[in-house]
Amino acid sequence: MLSNSRSLARGLLVAVLKFLFSLSLSAQTPYVGGTVKDATGVPVEFATVTLLSGKDSTVITGTVTKGDGSFSLDVTNANQPTVLRISFIGYKDCMVSNPAGDIGGIVLEPVDLQLNEVVVKANRRMVKLRNDGVQVDIAGTYLSHIGSALELLGKMPFVSKSGADIEVLGKGAPLIYINNRQVRDQSELTRLSSSEIKHIEVVTSPGARYASTVNAVIRITTVAPTGDGFSFNDRTTIGFKHYAYLFEQTNFNYRRKGFDLAVMLNYENYRERPHTEHSTTQYLPTATIEQRGTGWDFAKYPTYSGKIGLNYNHKAYYLGLFYDFRIKPSEVSGPSEVSRYVDGVFSEQLENSFTSSRHGRQHLLSAYYTGALGKWQLSVNLDALWQLNDRHTDEHEQSSVNLERNFATVRDVYNRLLAGNVSVSYPVWKGEMRIGTESSNIHRTDRYTGDAVYIASSDNRIEETTTALFAESSQTFGSLSANIGLRWEYTDSKYYHAGTYSPGQSRTYHNLAPTASLSFPVGKVKTRLAYTRKTSRPAFDQLGSALKYIDRYTYESGNPNLRPIYRDYLSLSTTWKDLSVEVSYISTKNYFMWQTQPYPGNAEATLLQMQNMPRFHSGSAFANYSPTFFGCWHPVWMAGVMLQDFKQNHHGEQLRLDHPLGIFRFNNAVQLPWDMWLNIDFSARTSGNGENAHIRSYWTNDLGLYKSFAKDTWNIKLQVNDVFGTWRQQFIMFDALTRMDVNKIRDTRDFSVTLRYNFNAARSRYKGHGAGNAEKDRF
Repeated sequence: MLSNSRSLARGLLVAVLKFLFSLSLSAQTPYVGGTVKDATGVPVEFATVTLLSGKDSTVITGTVTKGDGSFSLDVTNANQPTVLRISFIGYKDCMVSNPAGDIGGIVLEPVDLQLNEVVVKANRRMVKLRNDGVQVDIAGTYLSHIGSALELLGKMPFVSKSGADIEVLGKGAPLIYINNRQVRDQSELTRLSSSEIKHIEVVTSPGARYASTVNAVIRITTVAPTGDGFSFNDRTTIGFKHYAYLFEQTNFNYRRKGFDLAVMLNYENYRERPHTEHSTTQYLPTATIEQRGTGWDFAKYPTYSGKIGLNYNHKAYYLGLFYDFRIKPSEVSGPSEVSRYVDGVFSEQLENSFTSSRHGRQHLLSAYYTGALGKWQLSVNLDALWQLNDRHTDEHEQSSVNLERNFATVRDVYNRLLAGNVSVSYPVWKGEMRIGTESSNIHRTDRYTGDAVYIASSDNRIEETTTALFAESSQTFGSLSANIGLRWEYTDSKYYHAGTYSPGQSRTYHNLAPTASLSFPVGKVKTRLAYTRKTSRPAFDQLGSALKYIDRYTYESGNPNLRPIYRDYLSLSTTWKDLSVEVSYISTKNYFMWQTQPYPGNAEATLLQMQNMPRFHSGSAFANYSPTFFGCWHPVWMAGVMLQDFKQNHHGEQLRLDHPLGIFRFNNAVQLPWDMWLNIDFSARTSGNGENAHIRSYWTNDLGLYKSFAKDTWNIKLQVNDVFGTWRQQFIMFDALTRMDVNKIRDTRDFSVTLRYNFNAARSRYKGHGAGNAEKDRF
């Protein structure tokens, strides 16, 4: 059966590749292509490119340039004399006689005209519908004054921000790229200024070029750097929650004749003191157990990171190499108390205190190459990643009826990843074809030991290799655009326990992930219909068999038998003027979540473990309205609803969790005198169901004030988050044996001052997008 499915998958992939390759063979017609830039080297988008007859100047064919300034025209009669004309408002027309093939870079010269007493005003649509999502222009808009990229992402259509966590609504946490390089550390988003960003794309239907585990992508493109020489910029943030904190980042850059040397040093000092209150009822075979508890965590985790990279830019190709390191030690401690009741009668008081120290180190070496060979575009990325994490925990537990327990645990985790991908694109028929391959190899060791007989030790090793092939094509027929793609992935995961191969816990995965979209206008409404199939494999911690001690009655472990999650997405997206709407339907199979079960050998204890759930369906609808005609006031309204038909067996009955969850946001940016900007943002969620939980409502309000000086050579940002301290994380979770009511209180009220200084500002020209990105996230 396995060999038949493997043959079918390979046969289908070969058929698609043959079809796309036959299209490319049929499209070997003469062409004219190149890249249009302005005098500073910035690509010119939407420049008009027209091929004219050399005899009578009649138009033969034409197009407009893409976001990177590139264009390509098929020439049906290559024997006649022709003239290529490139034109754009504010620039002189550029004429090229008898162009053929790739003519390289074309630089437009600005029109040298002086106009007296002329003022031109226009309202540009900031949100544009793309083939796989929406694009929001940042440069030249009020959004460039928001502050950091992290703050900016929280204001994007269909995106939600909670602290440092970013979520694409209805799709979960996205992969985030800056100039095609994946963001590994969310703090990198706080280091990037919104004034450095050209545009942001929120990809809600990722194509076949992305791993099948990727449900959403955010692509950030920065403003192109200009000029040679030395540049320097610095960012300092001083803030206060219940303590004062400091973030400091310094960037150095030297550029000369295409070479670009960049160095970054960063220090961040984080602290947290979350307070949790919970009430848990467990319906065990022997009794009904109720536990009421509270606990505090006091955490400190400074971060030391740096990066050095070298890039070289040529007209026809780009190449680069960089090394990135991160050192993240941490200390966490805290007390907790639990009152335990058996069948309504008080039985025991538990008091626990712990101290945990952790040392995390990461080293990443990455290289890339992108170049053009005639009409072919080639991209190569290579990554090597090493992670070392060790954690030592001391616990002290006192009981009102049992002997106290004092013990220590040690966990050492080592990850190594080698990954690479290659893709090529080529003009085919009315559009483009892209084919590629990606491969990754993972080595992971996970050792857990304790100095007490009730702590189970473990020694696990995972060796995993994944190979992927993909093909996708986009075609444009007048106002209609179509995209189709197919990705095939094969994963061989070998599991070893105490050095011995475990066939029952080893896995092989064959996965086909098709994608398709169709874009078309309905009157003045731009519309896109898209389908994607996505997979989520368990994180390595979720597959581990290590038994984690929570208290003498509660244990937690991974589940090596977890199966991957499969999701089918169907979405309809539209834009009309300043209004954007997206409606999605999702069918989910094998979703895994925490479930409680009796602990083997102890009738009073329980074990928390991830389990696969039956298929369920969900949907969402969101609308984003961002008008641009209010002058100095720039409001944005977003409203949406998420709903599901999830069912959960609970206490012998089937519990329906299908109450809709509403999401609302109202952002305001007001331009004040003296180049100042005021931001007043409100957001709220209604109560409703999400997966196996009932989530309670909350609302929050943020304020920001931005002021730039000396043509933005330096700027200052004052920010107050959660002004009224109303943000809460309150929910009730259900599983077969347990109901847990949780209230988490965090330091969400936060005041900060950020000062940025730029000297001859320039940014690295790194063009790579990394390899094995989905696998890195599983670490």
